[in-house]
Amino acid sequence: MAETGVPIEPVGAPGHNGEVPAFPVADQPLVGRDADLAELVERLEAGTSSVVLLGGDAGVGKTRLLTELTARAQESGALVLLGHCLDLGDSGAPYLPLVEMFTRLHHDEPERVAELAQAYPRLAPLLPESVRAETSAADPAGFFTEVLAALGALATDRPVLVLLEDAHWADRSTRELLTFLLSRRFAGPVQLVVSYRADDLHRRHPLRRNLAEWARLPGVHRQTLAPLADDDIRALLGLLAPDQPLPGKTAEIVRRAAGNPFFAEELLAAQCLGDSGLPDDLADLLLVRVDALGDDAREVVRVASAAGRAVDHELLARASGLEPTVLDAGLRALLDAQVLTATSSGFAFRHALLADAVYDDLLPGERLRLHGAYVDALQEAEASASGDARQGLAAAIARHARAAGRRDVAVTAAVQAGDEAAAASGPADAAQLYQHALELVLADPGLPTPLSPFEITLRAASALVDSGDPYRAFDLLSDLDASGSSALDQGRLALCLAEAHLLTDAPESMAPRLQSAIEALAGEPSAVLASLHAKRARALFDDDDFEGSAQAADEATQLARELQLPSVTADALTTLARLDSIAGLGERSLERLDEVVRQAAATGDVEAELRARHQRHRVLARLDDHVGARDEAAAAVRRAGELGSATNWFALDCRILAALFAVLTGDWRLADEMLDVRRLGVRESPTTAPLTAIDMALAAARGERETVLDRVETIRPAWEREMMVSMHGGGAAIDVLGRDGDIEAMLELHDEVVGTVRRVWHMRSFDARIRLSAVVIGHLATARIDQRDDRRRGDRRRDRSDVVAELAATAEDVAALRADESSLGLESRAWLARARAERLRHDWGGQGAPPPELIERLRESAELFTDASFPYEQARVRVLLAEVLAAAGDQPGARAEAATARDLALELGARGVLERVGHRGKAPRAPAGSGSAPELTPREREVLALVARGHTNGEIAKELFISTKTASVHVSNILAKLGAATRTEAATLATKQGLLGE
Repeated sequence: MAETGVPIEPVGAPGHNGEVPAFPVADQPLVGRDADLAELVERLEAGTSSVVLLGGDAGVGKTRLLTELTARAQESGALVLLGHCLDLGDSGAPYLPLVEMFTRLHHDEPERVAELAQAYPRLAPLLPESVRAETSAADPAGFFTEVLAALGALATDRPVLVLLEDAHWADRSTRELLTFLLSRRFAGPVQLVVSYRADDLHRRHPLRRNLAEWARLPGVHRQTLAPLADDDIRALLGLLAPDQPLPGKTAEIVRRAAGNPFFAEELLAAQCLGDSGLPDDLADLLLVRVDALGDDAREVVRVASAAGRAVDHELLARASGLEPTVLDAGLRALLDAQVLTATSSGFAFRHALLADAVYDDLLPGERLRLHGAYVDALQEAEASASGDARQGLAAAIARHARAAGRRDVAVTAAVQAGDEAAAASGPADAAQLYQHALELVLADPGLPTPLSPFEITLRAASALVDSGDPYRAFDLLSDLDASGSSALDQGRLALCLAEAHLLTDAPESMAPRLQSAIEALAGEPSAVLASLHAKRARALFDDDDFEGSAQAADEATQLARELQLPSVTADALTTLARLDSIAGLGERSLERLDEVVRQAAATGDVEAELRARHQRHRVLARLDDHVGARDEAAAAVRRAGELGSATNWFALDCRILAALFAVLTGDWRLADEMLDVRRLGVRESPTTAPLTAIDMALAAARGERETVLDRVETIRPAWEREMMVSMHGGGAAIDVLGRDGDIEAMLELHDEVVGTVRRVWHMRSFDARIRLSAVVIGHLATARIDQRDDRRRGDRRRDRSDVVAELAATAEDVAALRADESSLGLESRAWLARARAERLRHDWGGQGAPPPELIERLRESAELFTDASFPYEQARVRVLLAEVLAAAGDQPGARAEAATARDLALELGARGVLERVGHRGKAPRAPAGSGSAPELTPREREVLALVARGHTNGEIAKELFISTKTASVHVSNILAKLGAATRTEAATLATKQGLLGE
């Protein structure tokens, strides 16, 4: 609740009668906040959009500051939209602060709201029922987009100030909407200010992560209200009690207030009441004012505390059971004591801490009684309410019923509130409410419920899938005891399980479960049966039973066409297109998918269209058209945005695939775009974890080692859920550890990644093992080549020849599973050539001339990576090739390869590659002991170039801005490494060995 202004209760509460609460009124002087106010006003008057996250401890003055900002904005002609988040626990209805904003706007400007309703029909959940336009099924992404557009439209003729207070109480749907809004630019001058209590954000508070993400977004400013200075607190006390003598008390109040104006005011009020024995605990401090009241007032405030932050007058009267005269007397005393403040239809605690302190002081039995009274009062209100007045009542009933121990009422209300949340584009809140209902039912199977546990579970699972958590949905459905259910219900359950399962990387096969459900329906034509056949076709495809998949898809297609089920038809045809691709009929597969896309677009079947586009990407990837696959996935993401379905599972997976292929094909700007999911408002889950893994792969390519290693523990829990997470996130970390020379950690992580795949997915062989083996062998080869210098320092590393042999054999075994190597994709063939080259490089060890086969294998790998359009991997191989050519004495060839690698790395921004070849692309050093060029440091190379030009030590020192003594030391080291007796001989040897470049 607001600290020092008049809070506003949720619009649509019982007894609201269409009245709209007034804006807060300043009832406390604004002291010590001139700079904070000036910063907010400056942004408001800038004429551009901005976002401010206004944080501070409870009572520090956030609401008072925003009250002043509101007054300034209204004086300048700006439109002010104000909404409060409510402390309704986990049962809150979604988007209440937005409902409050638009309801007030409708009261003030009904014609404008009517225009918005027509222009943006998905705003319906936020608008009064009288102006709502007809809209389609709930669509969170489309809803978010229209909220953004509506706010921008309001700013076409005047600035708009949007104040969303107490975000620490925001429901999950509101937080997700904020994530979307904060990551976009408003069309007009909209200033969004989001306030929150910093001291409420414990380590696991859901807003904590949101704030960290929001603060990194462009255009978002984080403004924190610090405690007031002691002088400001003294000035505040003087303004609040100009005629009240406080001899010897001011210093004590200032000390205990610790810069918090609300605490200072409460301490002052207690002192004025003559209570000298103030407790140290803040709750006791807050209760001092309440304890000084009469019996009637204390009874009223206790009843009000059970309601939460604010309570409607009619609801309070019903719940308290007090005579009107007694209730009025108690309320008057509470208002006079400034414990409560009046709102347009009820009352609110002047500060949420007051409500908390009073509620915590209730006896356990008293809490049960009061919550029960609110249940009865809310049910009475619900029975007589209609339209907008019913909004949020079911969620409130569910909350109070749970607290009162009335489980039967809580279950019914939670299911109803879940239905309302699902219809209002709040699937995450709906899932939570359904799960609350399910918990109560499972704890007491004898409870009377509006739906069976079976139906509640199906609804909860559906909401979980819609909110992007198919893993939780699958777990929930797997625990469902459906014994005794009808064949039709068994079929529905199998469909829900399959839908969740097919959106995960779970290794279990769903085909047997689907087949049993099909057999139980005895072939009776129905939509459920057709869908079962279509889902079974997909499951069999995932099981590599392509013949069975084709048969099931044909059965689904025939039945779906007979029953006129276009979405099922599209599902089956897409599976048939996947089968065409597997059979090598890529063009036919693409043609079939094009037809599905056209038909789905014509019928408005978003799911079918996005799945077909998703499959087009996979077909192109199988055809080794990696750039085309990248562009197809990116196009699918953009199309999903146009359709208002950016958070659809297939859209999210296309985003993941577009990001991956953008990294591989060198379009790192596109990768950054696809990886930035903050704008979508989706929560982190195993479904989105692959994006983090791909971001790690991109960071590794850019040379951002700390970013990669810091995220390993973050993604580890998702390894057993999504194979892509372990393959790309774990693979990136393996690569970085290898580059760091941390061989033990690299090998340990490699074994963990491979072991996870074997244990969870029961796969002893998979193509990615070729890549992992090549990377690890490469780092082991580099470590062995570097050992000669290490031995000079007495560092004898363990011989890893046995590990290299095992990894090389693994790569060969994976390739041998194919009829011939040509059936491997370009990427796998490139990595296989790289693995063979790295094995040869390890065996060579940098000693003597490199074997010709090593050069041949490196060239082969580089050419294959070039054909695959993988510039980063091509650059890395060409660096190795340049080093080996230098060791073979082919300096022109080495320089050419190094220059190519440099150009690729410069274009990409691959810092690690540039560090190996330098920005000028000089031929790299030959390994020590190779019989060719010695190892020189970059500084020694610079000194050597000047020596060859005939510079003296003094001239070298002046040229390089070093001391003459340091120059002399460098020259001595160069002569020793080259085995030269004179500077002239050193220059001659350097020229022969290609150390001076072109």
